[in-house]
Amino acid sequence: MMTIAHPAVAPAGSTWLKRIAAMNKVDLLTRVVVIAATLVLLAYILLPVYWMLKSSFQTNGEIRALPPAWVPETWTMQPYINANRLIPMWRYVLNSLFVSGTAAVIATVIACSAAYVLGRFRFPGATLILGLILLTNLIPAITRVFPIYFFIQDLGLLNSYVGLIFAYVGFSLPFAVLMLRGYFESAAPPELEEAALVDGCSHFEAFWRIILPVCLPGVAAVGIFTFLNAWNDFLWASLLLNQGEMKTIQVGIGDFAQEGGSVQYVNAYMAACVVATVPALVVFIFAQRWLVGGLTAGSVKT
Repeated sequence: MMTIAHPAVAPAGSTWLKRIAAMNKVDLLTRVVVIAATLVLLAYILLPVYWMLKSSFQTNGEIRALPPAWVPETWTMQPYINANRLIPMWRYVLNSLFVSGTAAVIATVIACSAAYVLGRFRFPGATLILGLILLTNLIPAITRVFPIYFFIQDLGLLNSYVGLIFAYVGFSLPFAVLMLRGYFESAAPPELEEAALVDGCSHFEAFWRIILPVCLPGVAAVGIFTFLNAWNDFLWASLLLNQGEMKTIQVGIGDFAQEGGSVQYVNAYMAACVVATVPALVVFIFAQRWLVGGLTAGSVKT
């Protein structure tokens, strides 16, 4: 009797092992590519920051050396001393802290109240108000220069902290109101207020004691966003507040090039830039959790 030979059939288990191994190779390659791309991007972003930081501790000779000196051979604090001699740097920093902090507090308080009303109550004109708020975000900032400048001038608030704070609050409110409205609707359900009202609270007490503590990450995100925008602003600070020692640090650094624009003050200029960067960096590092959580939690309505 003749026996017919059948081709060998690979076990099913080995086929799955091969597929898993192929998937692992693809996954490993993807991770390597992602990590490499991230490192290249970080190097591209952080290289100017590192150059600024190390140059603020170098002599001008080391900064201009070829090939470049990537690590200071002689560490010195003299650039910071020279920067403060050329401009009242620390006074400018205090001015920026005052203007930015005040604008952040005022804008956050107004935005919380407006967002709560627009998110909880239905009244005629609410949709129109939201549409106008959204429209203001679509207008390029440069087109508002002359109207706002002459408006502040007519109010007699040019070259005053009040005028600049007033402008910063107005610029920050549209985004803050829209973000907090979505945050109140998603993070604080109406049942919380209903329970508080049943317990005898008024609408204001329910808002103050219940809603705000629950929505604190979103409120903090709005405050930080407003502070950083005001701190980093140069355009409006140079237009509305450009008198003597009342200037902000960003305007002071802009004047640095005119008052000490020689190549012998390159390291001092870098030192002034470092000083202007540190407060904003510190605020962002300590409030990063609230900032990220507040921006993302209000984007999805449950």
